[in-house]
Amino acid sequence: MWARNIKWANAYLAKSGSKVRVPEGTTLHDLRHFYATVLIRSGATPKQVQMRLGHAKPSITLNVFTHLWEAEADRTADMMEAVLSDVP
Repeated sequence: MWARNIKWANAYLAKSGSKVRVPEGTTLHDLRHFYATVLIRSGATPKQVQMRLGHAKPSITLNVFTHLWEAEADRTADMMEAVLSDVP
């Protein structure tokens, strides 16, 4: 059933003119990781991702995906600078 859905998705993408394709060999688990990555890159919190993925605890989510939030660490200095710029 999954292979059939991939073929259907790729046919739909091709028909719509998109160059995007679902790579051959993609699994449901890959799709789950893709979903989590999109959520994280879009600003979702660990708790939000945990709830969407159905993990029992946020620590499970962080153990798997913490490297994606680490990429966001550079923004914390900018956040503090923005707050402190208003302090006399």
